[in-house]
Amino acid sequence: MTNEQDKYQGQFADAPAVSQEELRARNSRNRWLGIALAVFVILVGVITFIRLSSSDLSESGFYYNMDDRGERVQELPTGMTPEQAAPPPNLTPADETPSEEDPS
Repeated sequence: MTNEQDKYQGQFADAPAVSQEELRARNSRNRWLGIALAVFVILVGVITFIRLSSSDLSESGFYYNMDDRGERVQELPTGMTPEQAAPPPNLTPADETPSEEDPS
């Protein structure tokens, strides 16, 4: 039903013919991009491994550091007061939460 003359500009256009030189250049460019991406992924992985292996995750905390003897030292971030670091007054620790059976 459609006439060859009635095609829209760019619709059903034939695929462009790619010369061997253009194909080699594209493949070379894709190879180098793939190598660069692989090097970047390996670099990120190695840096992450080094950072995680040098940290002591068993003693990690948010508001304390370790002193020379390995004891915890409370140190708040610059500009933070102890009142700001305290938990909200309506927060009850899980072990102190009254159970439904205990009417006290």
